[in-house]
Amino acid sequence: MKRLLLLAVGATALVACSGSEQGTPSAAPSSAVPTTTATSSVTVTPDPATVTEGAQPQRTPPEEASDLVPMGPSEAEPLCLDLTWGPVPQAVDSLPLVFADSPWVATDMGDPCASFTWVEALPYGATVSSPTHLLFFHDAEYLGTATLEPYGFTSVAAQSADTITVNYRWPLADDANANPTGGPATIDYQWDGTQVTMIGTLPPEVTG
Repeated sequence: MKRLLLLAVGATALVACSGSEQGTPSAAPSSAVPTTTATSSVTVTPDPATVTEGAQPQRTPPEEASDLVPMGPSEAEPLCLDLTWGPVPQAVDSLPLVFADSPWVATDMGDPCASFTWVEALPYGATVSSPTHLLFFHDAEYLGTATLEPYGFTSVAAQSADTITVNYRWPLADDANANPTGGPATIDYQWDGTQVTMIGTLPPEVTG
């Protein structure tokens, strides 16, 4: 009986002791470490122009092959002439008339895409013996005529990159008007890079 009483007294003492520790907590002493408030951090990417020494430079991804522009020289396409439009009819219309009612008409031409080429012009309604003008062009730019005056029985015999060869004929005493046998006098017209040079001299039978 005494043992039970002692156990009961001991238990009561433990409860009382425990109650004093679980009571309302006292304020923290003034020497306690103050609590810091966490703040969010923002990472700022520097502008490429203001990157300081030691910073890693931004790398530009390589261009695709399809985006690359070739740096080599490109060959320009040739300028081709046409008898019906552009510089050819403009040049033909500038020729002085030999017959008041017969304007000049472009009737034939050499290689239309050659750098140095020619165009034949005859009066409207011309015959075989009608006066003929040969007009020269370089890169589609009109240079002038082969001769100051047009002459009949004029024809181009050959054409190269820089030379146009022209034959001039004239009728003899017994020749039919459409079939001259005089000549030919062969003249070369050569482009020297700046102008056309006439190589050879026309005989008086042509010039009259």
